[in-house]
Amino acid sequence: MTSASTRIRRVSGAVCAAAVAIVLLTATPASAHDNLTDAVPSAGETVTNLDTVALTFSGELIDFSQTSFAQVQGPDGLFYESSCSTIELNVLTTPVALGASGTYTVLWNAVSSDGHPISESYQFDYAADPTATVALGWDAPACGNEGTRTQPGAALTSTPTPTDATNSAPPTQDTDREPRADGADESVVALAVVGGVVVLGVLAMATVLVVHRRRKRAE
Repeated sequence: MTSASTRIRRVSGAVCAAAVAIVLLTATPASAHDNLTDAVPSAGETVTNLDTVALTFSGELIDFSQTSFAQVQGPDGLFYESSCSTIELNVLTTPVALGASGTYTVLWNAVSSDGHPISESYQFDYAADPTATVALGWDAPACGNEGTRTQPGAALTSTPTPTDATNSAPPTQDTDREPRADGADESVVALAVVGGVVVLGVLAMATVLVVHRRRKRAE
């Protein structure tokens, strides 16, 4: 009986030890994942000026060909990163140039120090300072799209307005109403010459008739 009880106890102890080992082995990788500990700006914060989004993690990040990044999307759905994100130990930094006031979303992805990818998103509010420059958003994130992304708002700002088109047209001249610089009108001059010739002709004919009548009377 004693030997049987001892065996049972040993088997039970081995089973318990194996169960504890399994729990520890499965729990260790999950607890090793890094997490976001600080963000500038933070979730729900309202800022009036911003040129950089900085995310701090609990462990040093691994950057496999820019797989750790942060994207900043505006209320218009466009992206406002001015270049790719950079990593220094456990801090991920992304330069930005924000547009109009509104709610912006930070979407980030990072490779934890244990090689496990983690990702999340949060929002902050931007109340633009009156002196701040309103940047144009991009149709795609900065990283990986440097040569292909475009700014939809740029086409709208470069299109001339109807007022500009009207003002740029050269003024028309009404040649029929505007007099010559010297005040002469060629058609009037021509009519005056013709009229003078006709008058002279009439006077000449009248003179000839008078002379002819006088000669007849003298005969």
